[in-house]
Amino acid sequence: MNLKNEFGNEEIKLLKKAGINVEDRDYSKEEIRKCERSIEEFIMLHSSKNGDIPKLSNQYSNILETFIKNV
Repeated sequence: MNLKNEFGNEEIKLLKKAGINVEDRDYSKEEIRKCERSIEEFIMLHSSKNGDIPKLSNQYSNILETFIKNV
């Protein structure tokens, strides 16, 4: 799976915000799983009291679904 080809500019910005450097190359299934875990950790580091976790979960849901389909 090539993240740069799979996702649009907005999704790539979200990936970078979560600390994932997107390169124009094929990622292995293990690398995709690592990206998925990084996003989940990024989301969970935020506050649930002010609604950050549900908001971020919603923002990243399409990306996570794409990762799950490709692993």
